Amino acid sequence: MSITITPDLPLTPTFTNGGVFLDPAFRAILAREFRLQPVQVQVITAEQEWTIPAFLRTTWLDKQTLILGAGFDKTGIIPNITPDNYGVMIAALAQELATTRIDTLEIRTAQHIPCLTDTADKVELNVDIQLSVDAIWQQLSSNTRKNIRRPLKMGFTSVVGVNSRLFDEFYQLYRMSLHDLGSLPHPKAFFTDLMQQCPQHLAIFVGYINGIPVVSSVNFVSQTEVYGAWSGIHTDYKKHNVFLAMLWQMVEYCGASGRTTYNLGRSSAGSNPHQFKLKLANRSHKIYYYKIPTPQPSATHSKVQDAASWLIRHTPEIVMDGLSRALLHKFY
Repeated sequence: MSITITPDLPLTPTFTNGGVFLDPAFRAILAREFRLQPVQVQVITAEQEWTIPAFLRTTWLDKQTLILGAGFDKTGIIPNITPDNYGVMIAALAQELATTRIDTLEIRTAQHIPCLTDTADKVELNVDIQLSVDAIWQQLSSNTRKNIRRPLKMGFTSVVGVNSRLFDEFYQLYRMSLHDLGSLPHPKAFFTDLMQQCPQHLAIFVGYINGIPVVSSVNFVSQTEVYGAWSGIHTDYKKHNVFLAMLWQMVEYCGASGRTTYNLGRSSAGSNPHQFKLKLANRSHKIYYYKIPTPQPSATHSKVQDAASWLIRHTPEIVMDGLSRALLHKFY
């Protein structure tokens, strides 16, 4: 058995057809944001060979962590591997890493590995458009349909595209939303890089009432799927169900563009966002977070996060931007 870790190449033929999550340009942008290094890991055994897209994190103490699935679990997709072989490959990788400087393997994946302990509660929800959009509409509860119609009666309109106006409107709502939540936003430069370097993978949604941008999202698109990655909503319009209207109109966008899945993204099981997405979702699956070896949770770290969240909510947005520059890279 052998293992080789090499930097990502600018154009990696194996991964260029894998959608945004395996696109070298996207991986490079994500790596810069979280202060990681995009790498390819080649594992060779007597029976098989795997090439794995991954990220390498090196601390100031020179400790190294190999990460499969930084930012999104799909950035850790391993091409050409079956579910039965996934656990075998991870075991082989972890064993071989013991001979390197890397002392921790972190994994975000939709694949369950029985011998490992899951350290998170994440669930990914999807709307599968197997029959038609009309059939999905009929499956919704009468209350959900009524709430979707409510902003439409107020003149709710929307645009889906990729241009600077939509981008600016999205980012304004995204920052407002993250400030309300007490969370850290990506800087505008991060999304600018995405729009400039990966436009073929993006679809920006902006919804309006009386010409005012009230809800927005940045979505990753492939031939078969639309993946809702980031969103924002105007504080004053939350009560008008504009977010639900956006989700439904993205379902309609999937149907009109021939895509079979609208991925609503991951949420903590049982949380308010998870319960909200269940109004539309017709399929869900667990996202597993594994660490080898698994560290003990740090209570101090949790207190720091709680304090930062309180500070964001109770101070101007400029303070949020400062914390984002200082801390966001820690939350890959």
